Amino acid sequence: MRRAGVVLAALLASACVLKRSQPARLFVLDALATGTEAPAAGARPGLGVLRVTVPDWLDRPEITARMASGEIRPDEMARWGEPLGRGIQRVVAENLAVLLPDRAVARAPFAAGPSPEQRLAISVVEAARQPDGTVRVETRWSVMGREGAALVQRRSTHSAAAATDAAATVRALNEALAALSREIADAVRALPPAAAPAASP
Repeated sequence: MRRAGVVLAALLASACVLKRSQPARLFVLDALATGTEAPAAGARPGLGVLRVTVPDWLDRPEITARMASGEIRPDEMARWGEPLGRGIQRVVAENLAVLLPDRAVARAPFAAGPSPEQRLAISVVEAARQPDGTVRVETRWSVMGREGAALVQRRSTHSAAAATDAAATVRALNEALAALSREIADAVRALPPAAAPAASP
């Protein structure tokens, strides 16, 4: 019995060492919006996508899921290749650049020069796999004019089906962010036309 216990302990220790030695997989979000329409010629009104804020429990290297008990479970072997807030900002901006070819879409920090005519602020409330296996992206967002006044404000929720693994979770997040981008694009189109920047002489 003593020998069996020693062997079992050795096997468990070896398994732990092997697990720790395996490299974590890295993931990044991808834009799903596609299109062939060329950007409008000439000066275009600017739409600036500000830095995206995410809650502390999501602002971590590991891809995180919610459990039915309310537990937050990070996956040590599946990590983000960039901060989640930065990835969401990048993907939404890339989607909007395709969905709104009449706008010059840029990401903060903005280059020197005139500020964008409209700015998009996104605050993430939820962006994780849920206990039922779906991935939910819940956000508060607003489009503001150059003077800072809110032109439109919304709270949006978009969900996509996912399997239990990290790769499927990332794909579902991409789908939910594409749906969010389409909602934002529709709201921007419905606003009064923004003045385009004056052309350089």
